[in-house]
Amino acid sequence: MSRASYRPIAEATASGAIANIGVQEKGENRGKYIEAYQASCVPPIPPGSPWCAAFVRYRMKHAAHSLGLTYDASFPRSGYTPEWSRWAKNNGKWISALDLKSGDTYENVLPGDLALFYIPTLGRIGHIGIITKVSKRGLSTVEGNTSPEPEDADEVERDGDGVFAKMRYWNELGQFGGILLVDF
Repeated sequence: MSRASYRPIAEATASGAIANIGVQEKGENRGKYIEAYQASCVPPIPPGSPWCAAFVRYRMKHAAHSLGLTYDASFPRSGYTPEWSRWAKNNGKWISALDLKSGDTYENVLPGDLALFYIPTLGRIGHIGIITKVSKRGLSTVEGNTSPEPEDADEVERDGDGVFAKMRYWNELGQFGGILLVDF
């Protein structure tokens, strides 16, 4: 698979995400920054709602705006994580967790791509984060609406209170999770 070498929005998204590490909620899924993330979605999601995808949407929108660029109008702008994985699969921009664990496809994953986590209790993609670094064993992400790494490193916290950097092993993406490749 050949990846675009010019990915300014993806790279700026990853840089912006790193700058947001440490943002914390004020109340339950609320606060000045959290509500700005939620308002960036189309349609905006109400304050008090889960906001991991809203964080990703905000960082991508901000990156594009600061660069004076636009990106694919069909790309998700929603706060609903399954729409992001559906878009990736429908547009040939998906690498499944199974493929990542079984081969060298991890070399196609780059900073600025998006990690989508399958949550078995929901039976769907239920969490998303921005990739900042990739290795053979896994990836580093910045995720919103999460918590610091729990004692159980295999636990994906999808209802936390802030923006945190995480180290994720491929198996943490879950059985039907994967990577959304961002090539703009």
